[in-house]
Amino acid sequence: MTSLAPPPPADIDECDFSARARALVGQEMFKVLDRAKAIEDAGHRVFHLELGNPKVRPPEDLIQRVGWEVTHGNTGYTYSGGLPELRRAIAERYATPERPLGIANVVVSPANLLINQFLDLCCERGDRVALFSPAFPTYWAAAAHIGLEAVAVELDRGIGLQLSFEAVDRAVAATPKAIIVNSANNPTGAVYSRPVLDYLVEQCARHGIWILSDETYGELTYDHRFHSLVGSSYPRLVVMSSFSKVLSVPAFRAGFAIADPRVVDKLVLSNSTLYSCLPGFVQAGLVEAMKRIDGYIYNVARHYHDVARDCAEALRENPWMVFTLPRSAFYFFIDIGFTGMTDMDFCRRLLEERHVAVTPGSAFGPAHRDQVRIAFCGQADDVREGIRRLADFARRET
Repeated sequence: MTSLAPPPPADIDECDFSARARALVGQEMFKVLDRAKAIEDAGHRVFHLELGNPKVRPPEDLIQRVGWEVTHGNTGYTYSGGLPELRRAIAERYATPERPLGIANVVVSPANLLINQFLDLCCERGDRVALFSPAFPTYWAAAAHIGLEAVAVELDRGIGLQLSFEAVDRAVAATPKAIIVNSANNPTGAVYSRPVLDYLVEQCARHGIWILSDETYGELTYDHRFHSLVGSSYPRLVVMSSFSKVLSVPAFRAGFAIADPRVVDKLVLSNSTLYSCLPGFVQAGLVEAMKRIDGYIYNVARHYHDVARDCAEALRENPWMVFTLPRSAFYFFIDIGFTGMTDMDFCRRLLEERHVAVTPGSAFGPAHRDQVRIAFCGQADDVREGIRRLADFARRET
């Protein structure tokens, strides 16, 4: 009997990654954090303005409840869709007269993961997703990983990078399978108007386009009325948010989505497949915090508003520094084109020479290589010193 020769051995020095693995890009701000940590390990102090990593103390009752749950053995598996008590509390908080909500409308999952899950559930490889640019880096990264064509719909700097009717029309004209909208916005702090958001839903419903409304920073709006899309009954609309920012607990990795029950069922199955469930002790703490969440959020939003004013005053000392005052959350998106540097060079030199970490604008879209994002949610004194150093560095490069 003739036997076939075995195939030659694979080169063990090569990894035969899948196309999905080759498409992984991650988030640029975490790469900046890694470089900043290396400088700190060498004995230098770094002023961190690169990550939306709140240093405001979380609600005390949340921390105490989490500790109690762990101490009393709540360390096992739990519901893939989230604790019923937490889902019920979310439904009650966000229900509107136009749209009653129940547990079936809510799923608990990490907000960053929900972006990927949404695109995975509604798009096929090769589909288009329209992103209003500048856009949060995970939108770009998730689209690339899934094999989608991300279409940048650039917003007008002349109107403060606000969403406009014209931008909605351009997004719809790109014939995408899905559109992601982010109000209040990261990185600009812009809060989009109700007429334009309602127009977006109307146009997507007319053309059968899915919408992900990322409202992570909506409740941190401090000088402008925020309009949520949660009241819409359009079945292809998913509204998502995160406890990381509003309760200052990014390490909990807890967010949620509100959607049609059929969509929620798919997201629950996705949770079960990808990570089983979120820790029960974390969710129990969130249930406790939800009882008094309004007062906490009100005070945190006031705090960020105060810090934003201080930062704006420091930035204005350089007359070339162009930015729009944020209306929510804790970011400035500033123009550094006057320095003659790209965003990557500006960020690298600022970190190496002045030990201040910020995020390059190109992380939010290729059209923003002349901008950088500043996060001012750290310790207030550290933020002010970081801003002072940045403004001085930019002034010397003018």
